[in-house]
Amino acid sequence: MDDFGLAEAPPLSALTIAFATMFYAAAAILFLGLLIQTVRLAWRTARSGGITVPETPAETTLPGRAVRLASEVFLLRSTFFADRWAWIFGAAFHFGLLLVLVRHLRYMLEPAWLGPLWKLVIWAQPFGVYGGIALPLGAAAWWIRQAWLGDRRILDSRIDRIVLALLIAIPLIGYVNTYVRTDVIAVKGFMLGLLTFDLKPLPSDPVLLAHLWLVALLMILLPFSRLLLLIPLGSMLHLPAVLVAGPGSWRRSPNFIWTAVVLLLALLGPPAVIAAAQVGKDGVRPVPRFAGLVDAHRTDDSTVMIRFHPKFLLTHRVAVVRQGAQAPNDNIERCVSCHAVNGADGTPVAYDDPKHFCGSCHLRAAVAVDCFECHNSRIPKQESALPSATRFAALPGRTEGRIRP
Repeated sequence: MDDFGLAEAPPLSALTIAFATMFYAAAAILFLGLLIQTVRLAWRTARSGGITVPETPAETTLPGRAVRLASEVFLLRSTFFADRWAWIFGAAFHFGLLLVLVRHLRYMLEPAWLGPLWKLVIWAQPFGVYGGIALPLGAAAWWIRQAWLGDRRILDSRIDRIVLALLIAIPLIGYVNTYVRTDVIAVKGFMLGLLTFDLKPLPSDPVLLAHLWLVALLMILLPFSRLLLLIPLGSMLHLPAVLVAGPGSWRRSPNFIWTAVVLLLALLGPPAVIAAAQVGKDGVRPVPRFAGLVDAHRTDDSTVMIRFHPKFLLTHRVAVVRQGAQAPNDNIERCVSCHAVNGADGTPVAYDDPKHFCGSCHLRAAVAVDCFECHNSRIPKQESALPSATRFAALPGRTEGRIRP
């Protein structure tokens, strides 16, 4: 038991250990493959005289070459002049991917690490939503155009097509995950645990597990695909056989194919089986009845309010503001009263204080909250509507980022 009377965190489940092992292996393959392919590209570029961009006049000065390279990487300049449709689809794909990666920084970083710069992560969250729309649409449109081009297409291997399909499926499943609701703070704890080698429990939500499993598959396959270099270089990649192998190459050999299949099954098979067993054991979590949600989050599943409180608050807002119905016990003032946290002076802190019950979670999750633009974020008195033991019992073993001394 800790200082708040809460139960200690339970031991790590087989699901958490399996997915952590899977991500460590996938990250090792990704970074090693990236290093090998970068060396291969540099070696082949030196042998062939460099990557040629089909535009004249060519830059001769070092600053000019740097600017030209930056315009190719960040603006896809040569693609714009060569093929406008490819530029539109490619730009949607590239910038959508960039915005999605920036949005997911909230899972990899802590506000204390960035200080004031954390506000940029919060500010970028809505743009990441739009990037998640542009990424699969741009990838799908570009894929269709590649199939239309026939002999002139860039991607022609099965791995390339699988990687492109993953880049379409992963953001779509991510969107589904936002509607089925998961514990964002728990997911962030798991990801930070991977980075700091201090594992935290992974939620067993089926959509989340499918999303993470596909991400690991993408990390494993990306080093063997031409997309690894196509993503940053775009149409600058004009070297033949940099990553596209010929009919008799090692990538088409049966020994390589069977070895790859065995490795994929060994790395991804156990996490998939364990995840399926855990999901089957937990069953489908029903959507709570919002009329009794305030009581349910204290007596039943402690994660109910964590996952569904946004929808509960929006539903309650519609009922109160538009329909004129209001229950005396179900209001945001009662939420603030129950979860009040006192500051150094002994009075409840406001939302802009990092110790605030709501602010501590939303700050870590990089979620902007507009509730307290109208409502008071603290009660005028130190007393709370519920005893401390009842308040803190709602979150067993989950003090980090929520309840602080």
